[in-house]
Amino acid sequence: MEKNKLTKELLAENFHDLMLHKDFEKITIKNITDQAGVIRPTFYYHFQDKYDVLEYILQRDVFDKAVELVRSNKEKEALRSCFAAIEQDKEFYRRAFRVKGQNAFDEMVDRHASLLWEEAFRVNPIHSAHTSRLLRPEIFARYYGNGMSSVIRIWIEEHRGEVPGAEIADLYET
Repeated sequence: MEKNKLTKELLAENFHDLMLHKDFEKITIKNITDQAGVIRPTFYYHFQDKYDVLEYILQRDVFDKAVELVRSNKEKEALRSCFAAIEQDKEFYRRAFRVKGQNAFDEMVDRHASLLWEEAFRVNPIHSAHTSRLLRPEIFARYYGNGMSSVIRIWIEEHRGEVPGAEIADLYET
């Protein structure tokens, strides 16, 4: 792996570790760079801010694999993959859902889930005799993405991820 990619991963992993022990609001760029053993400008070479790191981890750990599965026409496996990834790191995601405000984590999940569904509808287009400017694949993707992010948030926040991810994926699919 090239040096820049290794450094980006090092920063992300150190941020991840900090999230398990500190509230997001209390994590500083200095905390992240000190723990990673790099200087502040190195952080900004890879990320805009700590919200960007949080979104990078979400995309890398939850949605990248799911998108590849969707592209291989494996939508059910993609759903299972998302829930399994979150279940595997549920404490991190439980803490991440506490990030509210302008860059709220649930909005990040919603955006990535919607993009996942857009890809699913690109791979398997919706065919309908009824055409409307409102009923476009992007609208359906946002609808399903919003539902998926809500299910994930409720599962992690209210039920603390105690129900197995595979069961949640089955329920969501139903």
